[in-house]
Amino acid sequence: MEPALYLLDAMSLVFRAYYAMMRSGRPLQSPNGEPTGAVFGYTAMLTALLERYSPEYIACVFDTREPTHRHEAFADYKAHRQPFPEELVPQLERIKQITDALGIPRVELPGFEADDIIGTLAEQAVRQGFTVWCVTSDKDFYQLVSDRIFLLKPNGGGADYQVHGVEQCRERFGVEPHQVVDVLALMGDASDNIPGVRGIGEKTAVKLISEFGSLEQLYAKLESIPSAQLRKKLSEGREHAFLSRSLATIHRDVDLPITVEECKRRSPDVARLFALFDELGFRSHALHWKRILKLEESQPQTESHATLATIEDTPHHYTTVETLDALQALCQRIQQEAEVLVIDLETTSLDPMTCFLVGIAIAFGREGSNTGSAWYIPVTDADCTEENTLFDARLHSECGLPVGHVLSLLKPLLEAPRIPKWGQNLKFDTLILQRYGIDVRPIGFDAMLASYVLDPDAQHGMDALAERWLGYKPIAIAELIGARGKSQRSMRQVPIPTASRYACEDADVAYRLCVRLAEELKRTPSLERIARQIEFPLVRVLRQMEFNGVAIDTKQLHTLSVQLAEQIESLRQQIFKEAGIEFNIDSPKQLGEVLFEKMQLPPGKRTKSGYSTDAAVLSELAPHYRIAQLVLDYRQLQKLRSTYVEALPRMVNPRTGRIHTTFSQTMTSTGRLSSSDPNLQNIPIRTELGRAIRRAFIAQESGWKILSADYSQIELRIMAHISGDEGLRQAFRQGKDIHAATAAALFGVDESSVDAMMRRTAKTVNFGIMYGLGEFGLAQRLGIPRSEARRIIESYFDRYPAIADYIKRTLEFARTHGYVETLLGRRRYFRDITSRNATVRAAAERAAINMPIQGTAADMIKRAMLAIAARLEEHSLRSMMILQVHDELVFEVVPEEVTQVELLVRTEMERALPLGDVPIVVNITVGDSWDEAA
Repeated sequence: MEPALYLLDAMSLVFRAYYAMMRSGRPLQSPNGEPTGAVFGYTAMLTALLERYSPEYIACVFDTREPTHRHEAFADYKAHRQPFPEELVPQLERIKQITDALGIPRVELPGFEADDIIGTLAEQAVRQGFTVWCVTSDKDFYQLVSDRIFLLKPNGGGADYQVHGVEQCRERFGVEPHQVVDVLALMGDASDNIPGVRGIGEKTAVKLISEFGSLEQLYAKLESIPSAQLRKKLSEGREHAFLSRSLATIHRDVDLPITVEECKRRSPDVARLFALFDELGFRSHALHWKRILKLEESQPQTESHATLATIEDTPHHYTTVETLDALQALCQRIQQEAEVLVIDLETTSLDPMTCFLVGIAIAFGREGSNTGSAWYIPVTDADCTEENTLFDARLHSECGLPVGHVLSLLKPLLEAPRIPKWGQNLKFDTLILQRYGIDVRPIGFDAMLASYVLDPDAQHGMDALAERWLGYKPIAIAELIGARGKSQRSMRQVPIPTASRYACEDADVAYRLCVRLAEELKRTPSLERIARQIEFPLVRVLRQMEFNGVAIDTKQLHTLSVQLAEQIESLRQQIFKEAGIEFNIDSPKQLGEVLFEKMQLPPGKRTKSGYSTDAAVLSELAPHYRIAQLVLDYRQLQKLRSTYVEALPRMVNPRTGRIHTTFSQTMTSTGRLSSSDPNLQNIPIRTELGRAIRRAFIAQESGWKILSADYSQIELRIMAHISGDEGLRQAFRQGKDIHAATAAALFGVDESSVDAMMRRTAKTVNFGIMYGLGEFGLAQRLGIPRSEARRIIESYFDRYPAIADYIKRTLEFARTHGYVETLLGRRRYFRDITSRNATVRAAAERAAINMPIQGTAADMIKRAMLAIAARLEEHSLRSMMILQVHDELVFEVVPEEVTQVELLVRTEMERALPLGDVPIVVNITVGDSWDEAA
């Protein structure tokens, strides 16, 4: 399941709550007489949202009072707004206190509106594989809507929410989401004092943009408008139109004070929350939250902040290393005394491939305990030009030690095989050190990964882990450098004593977490093996892959972009020819009128603004009407061009000339890896267009090759082994086409008589059963009656009865124990497997059926990666592993090493995790690009 991020437009909710309470005629006050109506309504909205959606990732974004770039561009921006309600002013601080107490990350950035922060976070989250839900009533947000970004619009008092996606945007505006801002440019927005074009309202604006497609096209073809009066309005309002579009456009490139990962929801600060309820007189909210927390008592709970220890009341001994002599003495102590060495880096940014070192925090001691001691080594890096205008020389250039000298002293210790390296998210720290020429080894313990192995659906950030496992609240980074953005300081500008205190605490807490989580892992030997034999060692492999990066042919992508533009134009002309008329294909309203009125195609569902032309409707028409397929192709090409072809070149690292994706071990619930910035795992593979993109992934060195190694139908093979189904195992032993064999059983024919349709049906069933697909889901996917879907599933279980037994056993085990396991013992917990809510329970059951299969496949390829990396290093091969995509590994290979690497890779992948008598097949291909090798 894809992760979801909920982004709350705070002031939209605040005003909605405020005016709702005003309309009720019952202004609320606290026992002390302060107004509380907006706080009460806002709290109700947040509570409803948290209860209904249980968001794991969420952020509440507030506006600030400082002028923004829009005020600079247009002095009268928002000038006509009514003064901020006086009684709402004191409530804002209370609202922020409630937000914090509920464990919801809060974001505000002087000089930027919430719209721009939300737009940027949404864009970043989508690139990282998230689905995004923007909680707002503001119509401006429709411009963000896509197949991955949705609006949640509160109903009434905010107790319920309406989902608005692309189709609802078309219903509301009659245009596509990317055209909304052009409509706003023409009609203006009185609430923000955006002028628009005088005399043009929403209806005319929608009609114009629907007809011409964009503001530019409208003005380029202004003379074609029949009405002289309308032409005059547009001509005179041209400057205001483009200014208004600039004002209405939500920016998506803000330097943010928070990352997507930092939007992970924390547990409520129970003591603070109920103290606020008591102060505000919110008895109903207090009772409601007591019920909520009581329902969750059986689940692990973070202790209340009121009981958490902090640096102020915890014994510690933190030291700043101010001279090279002191560092040398420290290194000698480490060499003599350290059983483990904990490292934590402070850097100029969170991009490990471009940041510079600010300081290094170290802790060391015995494996089973720590002394509360840590050391901070501030450094100065001559290559870092970040501080040319901001840097206060008193802070680091005079006191920081030269980074080269520091690392030369630390390098023998960081690379010493006898001293295990511990930490939190060590891949980040060790990748930075690799850029400085240090190969940190061995990775002994990573608290973040240990937490993930113990419970993949929990939160794994250090603050959350410290609260849960240590009852400790670390110093927040914002206390040092403020909210990220234009006004944020660099860590290099933080006084060294302050930076030292913070960094030493990080190393100390990481040490304590490693000790505590090591104890927890020992309770379950299978999980300890997963952590120590797979996840911890994999850090070094993934670090190297990220460091390697992947080369792309930007010229080819540019050529492809041009070709796609030509193909898009060709499709436009073919569509016009089929329709017998030119029209704006991007306008759902015009497209609907052409298809269903002029051409008399059978219409599908209707929307408020006309006929639906979404993908589902067009796909039903495509087999029978050429124009429907042409429109689908047109849309696909447009999306491909913007999402991949034009985006990837912008992600090339200017220093290396390669794209350096980030692999995450903690983002999925099954053990699978994920990638982000960019998400290379989402590049389509089976279409010609997807292949064209993969063709741009090449070897950087002349003559080198791309080698792809892909497990064949590995999840089905794992299913055969785990279920023990003899029919499925025999089919694999005999090397049969498993989908054809299944089709023969389902349709009662010989395998030689199986046609393409039968095989496609069998393939859908084979993979669908592993994902818990029932008769309703199968009927939807195949477009058949439920009775036929039921017959197919019954035939499937008649052919493979042990699979039905596997499903039954797995669900019974999950209900009894609360978790399921992979072959190697990796676990995922299912707290909803016995839920009274049928929908929630069914989702948990589907995931429980699939997890042992998908999780075992993840364990298998991870073990293969470890073995392959060891062999490449053992034989001193220059070839390198560069990508992992689900069941596929991709390598960049030296020409003379191709045969050796192919044999090595095949051998290690086939024997990574044996499946008894079920053969493991690895398909390996070699070419000049990823496409040729796929």
